[in-house]
Amino acid sequence: MFHIKDEYLNDLEVNPWLRLRNKIIRIVLSPYRLARSLFLITGALVWLALITLGITTITLLDSLPHFDKLGFKGAVTDTKNRVELRLKEAKPPIPYKWTSVDSINRELLYAIVMSEDGDFFTHQGIDYDALISALGENIKRRQWSFGASTISQQTIKNIYLSESKNLYRKLKEVIAVQRLEQALTKNEILELYLNLVEFGPDIYGIHAAAKYYFNTTPQKLNAAQGAFLAILMPSPRKYHFTVYQNQHLAKRHKRKYKRILQDMRYKEYISPKQYNVYLKWPFFDK
Repeated sequence: MFHIKDEYLNDLEVNPWLRLRNKIIRIVLSPYRLARSLFLITGALVWLALITLGITTITLLDSLPHFDKLGFKGAVTDTKNRVELRLKEAKPPIPYKWTSVDSINRELLYAIVMSEDGDFFTHQGIDYDALISALGENIKRRQWSFGASTISQQTIKNIYLSESKNLYRKLKEVIAVQRLEQALTKNEILELYLNLVEFGPDIYGIHAAAKYYFNTTPQKLNAAQGAFLAILMPSPRKYHFTVYQNQHLAKRHKRKYKRILQDMRYKEYISPKQYNVYLKWPFFDK
């Protein structure tokens, strides 16, 4: 009978690495043991991944605003707090003041909607076709700038999310927008947006914009004035200087201005007669 030397047995007891090596050799030499070990290892990894995913998902969902509990009043408070935080170290030319959507001229509302999000009243917060197109463009350019944001997305982003641009933040934005759309009406979302958006250096909200640019109230602004404000919105600090202070509309701005009015005429928000009048609106006449 074959006997294992006592010295070798002692080495196995003393050296755990030697025992592990022998175990690995036995597993490799046995297909059944190898398959079983791989199954146990991969199974453990799958469960670990599922647990990690579950914890991450719960943390993500809990970190986002619950508008069903927050309600419109809570969202208004959060919006005011965000604007006041931005104006904390500033000296705004016009004091910030909240304006209800009922106190805003309908022509002004539609002009900004036609500029920023033409399907605002029909989509559910996300324009998925535009989002996928923007994602494809990001991949093509190898940068995460995204774009194609609806009014609901802009509202969520500017009140609740950071300025970072990555897939995780975009996922948070999509989830939060769905919650927003389910809990609030379109008019309530639009009211949040118009009291949050910047129209120039430290000029936040539609009240300040109406007073600063036209020395009037949001209730008295027409489609032409709304389209002019819409031109400033993509880059309000820059366009405040190049458009408003220099009293100059570049060709691309004139095209955008005309397109907004054309969309409003097409959807019968303004009449053909109003359209012709607004096309020649004298913004810079002294």
